[in-house]
Formats: sequence, structure tokens, C-alpha cells
Amino acid sequence: MVICADTLSITPQRHYPAFLLGIMSIVADWAQGTIINGVTVAYSAFTVSNVQFSPNITSAISTFSYRGLVNFAGGSQLQCIFITAIMMYMIDRKFLHAAVWSFLAGLFAFFGLINSSGVGILVKSNDDGWRFTIGYVLMVILFGLLVLAQRKNWVKEQETEPDDLSSIEWAEWKRQQKLEEPSTIDDDGKIIV
Repeated sequence: MVICADTLSITPQRHYPAFLLGIMSIVADWAQGTIINGVTVAYSAFTVSNVQFSPNITSAISTFSYRGLVNFAGGSQLQCIFITAIMMYMIDRKFLHAAVWSFLAGLFAFFGLINSSGVGILVKSNDDGWRFTIGYVLMVILFGLLVLAQRKNWVKEQETEPDDLSSIEWAEWKRQQKLEEPSTIDDDGKIIV
């Protein structure tokens, strides 16, 4: 929590949604572990002692499908980076950067490093890695179309704020931007920004 609070203190407010969506895969990983541990503890109270329940608990949960949770939790730390980066570049309208991150996420999903419970080339019908790869490739196509629309001035240009500034440098840059904005004076002699 301290790391998250420090991160938010230096993150521009427009990137808060990207940050919050990015940590959801880690929350899903925690929830998946909590479900398995909770069911293990609940069943172990009603069985003979010294019975190892954890290895078989996922097969015992037959009436509740949590496949989406498992896929969202798979490779949660890597997935956190990809989701956050893609969304930050979307927010800043840097669609080419978002396309590159989406392409990389598609590669990682295809090999099961994210969005999967297993690692390998995921092309079988019961694997979900190829489905996520298709989703990420569709995002690449969408971002490519948005880049073309941006070049034709159908979509607003990229955000022009610098990316690699400390919070103090960013505050100074923002103050300079405010000073450079044209201002007008109303009838009472007050400056209108």
C-alpha cells in the first residue's frame, strides 16, 4: 500500500484510471489464492486430519467456474505492466506506443506468460492464450486506425506533457504552462485565465 501511495503521489491525475486498472490483475491473483485457501480450510475442518486437500481443491470446486479469474490472475505482475502502459498511452492519445505495448502483450499471451494458468504455445481449443492474443492484435489494429485518424486531424493530437519528470519538475513545468497561457482582463481589472 505504501508503494501504491508513493506512486500515486508522483503520477499525473489523468493516469489514475490506468494505475487502478493495472493493479486489478494482482487483486485477481490474490482472490484466486483466497478462494483456494478458503475452500481448503473449510473442507479440512470436516475431514480426517493429515489429509492434503490443497493439491486437489481446484478439481473439487466443480459447480463454480472461475476460469476468467484464473486467466486474469495468470502472470499478474507482467500483466499489470502491460495493462497500465496500454491504458496510459490511450489516455495520452499516443496510439502508436499503445499499439506496440498491445503487440507485446499479444506475444506474451500467446506463450502463456500472461492471461493463462500455464506456459507454452497456447493454440489448443481449451487454451485461452490464443483468444487473448487475438484480442491484443485487434487492439493493435484499432490503435493503428487511430494513428491514421490522428494524422488526418480527425482525432486530437497526443498529450504534450513530458513523461520522465519528477513530481517537482512536473509541477514546475505545469506552472510554466499556466504562465504562457493567454489571459484576459475583465472590466473590473481582474485577470481571467
